[in-house]
Amino acid sequence: MLIRIFCLCLTICLALASLPALAWDARVVRVEDGNTISVSKTGKSDDAEVVLRFYGIEAPTLNQPFGAEARQRLAEIMPRGTRVTVEPVGESESGTISALIQVGGASVNYQLVMEGLAWIDRQNCRAIFCRRWMIQEHQAVVEKRGVWGLKIGTPPWQWGR
Repeated sequence: MLIRIFCLCLTICLALASLPALAWDARVVRVEDGNTISVSKTGKSDDAEVVLRFYGIEAPTLNQPFGAEARQRLAEIMPRGTRVTVEPVGESESGTISALIQVGGASVNYQLVMEGLAWIDRQNCRAIFCRRWMIQEHQAVVEKRGVWGLKIGTPPWQWGR
C-alpha cells in the first residue's frame, strides 16, 4: 500500500514538473503603442520577437486623443531592455499573445487603467481581478485622469466606430 502511494505521488510530481510554466520572463524590445509591446525571451538581439498585447484593457490608438501619451508612458515604465514577467492569457489568429505584464512585480495593465491611459475591455476582461480594475477605472473617471479628462461625449471604447 505504501509503495502504491509513493508511486502515485512520484507520478504526479513528475507530471507537474513536465508542465510548462505559465509565466515567463522577457526583455522589452520595442513599445509599439499604448497597448502593445514586442519582447525577446532571451534578451539577445538576434532572438525572435514576440508581440504582446495587454490583456483586459484597451489604450487609445496613436491617432486618438491620449494615444501618443499612452505610448510615451508605457515607454517610460518599460524602456528597451526592461525585464518583464509575462503571463499569457490567450493568442490571436495573427500570433499576438494577450498577456498580463509585470515590471518589478507590479501590473502594468493595472497601472495604465489607474492613470487613465487605458480602459477596461468589458467584453474580454472576465478574470476576478477585472473588478478591481473597474474600481480603479471609475476612480480615474471621477478624478478626470487621462482620457477621462477630455470633454467629449463619446466613451473611449466607441471611438472610431
